[in-house]
Amino acid sequence: MYFDSKDALAMVEELRANYNSSKTRSYKWRVSQLKNLVKVAEHHEQEIVDALCSDLSKPEFEAYVHELF
Repeated sequence: MYFDSKDALAMVEELRANYNSSKTRSYKWRVSQLKNLVKVAEHHEQEIVDALCSDLSKPEFEAYVHELF
């Protein structure tokens, strides 16, 4: 699955609309979102390391140890 700038823009607009609505979500929902965030990061771990290596010129081990943990 590829995440492009259009997806990011749509996500930002949705987040802005939700934030501006002044409605809050339940604690349970927030915890589920954090758990999903961890799953996404774990699933795309190598892609994140590769991006850190190419964008910041970090050795793979350094990118993994210092940026992912």
